[in-house]
Parts: sequence; structure tokens; C-alpha cells
Amino acid sequence: MHFFVSTLKAKAAAGRAGLALVAAALCLASCKNETMPAPETGKDFYPIAVGNFWTYAVVDTTWSQATGQGSGLITSVPTATVYEFKETINETFTDAAGKTAYRMVRSVKVPPSTTFRNDSVFVLSATDQFVALNRNNTRTLELIFPVREGRSWNLNAFNNNFNDTITAETRQYSRIGEAFTTAAVGSAPAQTYAETLTTKNTGAAAENSLVKRSSYQQVFAKGVGPVFRRRVNILPYTYVDFNGNQVYPPGAYTLGFSREETLIDYGPR
Repeated sequence: MHFFVSTLKAKAAAGRAGLALVAAALCLASCKNETMPAPETGKDFYPIAVGNFWTYAVVDTTWSQATGQGSGLITSVPTATVYEFKETINETFTDAAGKTAYRMVRSVKVPPSTTFRNDSVFVLSATDQFVALNRNNTRTLELIFPVREGRSWNLNAFNNNFNDTITAETRQYSRIGEAFTTAAVGSAPAQTYAETLTTKNTGAAAENSLVKRSSYQQVFAKGVGPVFRRRVNILPYTYVDFNGNQVYPPGAYTLGFSREETLIDYGPR
């Protein structure tokens, strides 16, 4: 009897072990057949490699200084200048930190000229965590990874901009994954990009008040890079009326400037 019970227990244990092995095998097969998508890093929103270039139609608008007051007020008059930028990554080098950096040459074509002339040199740094741009000896964080809707960071984390503290958040993501259409500029038609993200300056790096308007926006398209940039710096004109009130008339500026850069060509494709 004792032998019979022991035999039953042994068979039951073997059955349980067999079921466990079958379950483990099924789980393993299921895991092998599942493909887990990798998280979106965002690095392909700014493809950085030697030979890549971006050509932009540029519109600079300046406003004349307003004068007078009341019925004698002369508002500001805009003047637009149209030309082209071309930004080309032409080589890599090792920077002071021992990291690979990319030299990007900006050239300019101003009508009636039909050729580009070199204008300035920038340096791009690209890692798994960020893309940084060094321009005029100032290094700014253009993108950080992974991208996330509403994520903010310190634009000037690598420099000593007086407007920033070490914890300042002065640039922010928005409209991640949305389509974006650039306007037609000159002979270049409007262009729609299916998947983009937008960055804009915030906090101490931007202002929208009665005394100052300052903003900077960039749009990056997946697999393309920067497709649109807009910078605005305006100091509104003001005067004190006969009743002692401070007046900020619309369309009147002490100083006004904006720049829009719209992508019209890029490569290699």
C-alpha cells in the first residue's frame, strides 16, 4: 500500500513538472514571435552626416521706427529682403573633449547673384542624448532625446547665458508626430511633411509683453531635418498721451525684426 501511494505521488509530481515544461515552452515560443517596438528616440529628425545639406529661402523683415503720437502718429513700415542660405556638413573632426564633431558651412546667395558664397561656419555635436550647435562661440542644445510631447530643457546648458540659471527650462517640444506644411516661397512650392516636431523658446529665452516680443521656433521633419525656422524680435513703440496714459499703438515699433527660413531643397536623398 505504501508503495502504491508513493507511486501515485511520483506520477502526480511528474505530471505537474510536465505541465510546467509545456507552459514554459509556450511562453518561450510566444515571446520569440512577439516584436517589441523600440522607443522613438528622435535622432532621425535631424540626420547628421558628412555630405548632408539643407537649402532655405530666407525672408528678413525689418520695420521702420515709429514716430509722433495721437493723430500725428506714423506707424512702422515693413521692408522685406529675400535671399537663400545653404548649410552643408563637409567634414568631421575630434573636438576638445575627444568626441566626433561635424563642421557645417553656411553659404549665402543674394539676388541677383546666382552662386553661393561661404558666410560662416558652425559645429554640430550629435550623441544618443542630444544635438548641440556651436554658433558664434555659443553652444546651444537644439534637440534632446528621447523626444516627448511637452518635454522642456535648458537651451543654454553648455554656456553661461545671463538669462539662464542652471535649472532653467528655455526650450520645449510640441506637436510631435504632426504633419507640417511650409508656405510657397518664390518659385518653390508649398511642401507637406508627414511627421514633424516643433521646438520653441520658452521662459527667459522668450517674451510676449507690452514692452517686448521675442520668440524662436523650429520645425524638424523626420528623415529630413530642419524644415522651417522663425525668429522674431520686436520692441513696441510707446508714448504718454495728454491724460498721462502710456499708449502702445498697434503696428508701431521702436525696433522690429523677423527672419523666416523655409526649406526648399536638401540632400543627399
